[in-house]
Amino acid sequence: MTSPGSGERPPRTRAEWWTFGIAVALVAAVVGVVCVILATGPSGPPVLRAEQSGPVSRDGAAYRVPFEARNDGGEAAASVQVVAELTIDGTLEGEGEQSIAFLSGGERESGAFLFDADPATGELTISVASYARP
Repeated sequence: MTSPGSGERPPRTRAEWWTFGIAVALVAAVVGVVCVILATGPSGPPVLRAEQSGPVSRDGAAYRVPFEARNDGGEAAASVQVVAELTIDGTLEGEGEQSIAFLSGGERESGAFLFDADPATGELTISVASYARP
């Protein structure tokens, strides 16, 4: 044993070495995960898609058309504008617009458009019209 004033530390105990080893392993694991995410994470601009996600249903006097918007790209997109147009016999019978506040890379959002005319009798297009960089 050393005396309190001699300035030498006693050797580390087995429990201290185990604690030190576990702490070093945890820090190394966190650094490793962060490096893997940065190296292999999605990159590139937003790749936005919108499409009908289910069958058309009658909802009172309106026809409900469910849709899903998704970002297959790496970067996020804000203020995503999804538009739908229903054309019957060459005439625009209905249109709608939905705004999605934020879509990060790989994220999906869903919603629905309502039309007075039956979409089965015409041509329905759903697309992404615009977005902003967050």
